[in-house]
Amino acid sequence: MQDLINEIRKQIEYTGEGGKITKQSIDILCIKKIESIIFELTDNLGKKNISKALEVLNNLIYNKEPVQKILITLYNHFKKLYIVKLCEKYNKNITESLKLKANQTFLVSKYKTQASYFKEKELREILQELINLDNNYKIGQIDLNIGLEAILCRYC
Repeated sequence: MQDLINEIRKQIEYTGEGGKITKQSIDILCIKKIESIIFELTDNLGKKNISKALEVLNNLIYNKEPVQKILITLYNHFKKLYIVKLCEKYNKNITESLKLKANQTFLVSKYKTQASYFKEKELREILQELINLDNNYKIGQIDLNIGLEAILCRYC
């Protein structure tokens, strides 16, 4: 909550008295968390916009986000999309299956939208490729940056 308060204050101070807060000022000034950036990356993947997906990935790396953290966050995100696909297939409650809190239920529609971009089999393959990338990185067979880019390109 304190993060939100700080971001709102920053916007108010930037626009000044009587000013308007715009999407552009929010994009310029606000610090995005990696989880929200992963949503953006996945949206671009789903829409088959590889150049934008790679741009988002490279911006994360440029902003000194640890590549291992990107890999883990991406894996967890695709795992949630896979769970959503299974919930839809077997008529299960998505909120319960994802263990979302009451204030996080708005995420269900975002997850459903993103899951619709992929087939169940594709999500399972992406998860397996991310696991394989992690293993191959740990034994020194591949660079994480190259591996992530390869996976993103393969599914765009």
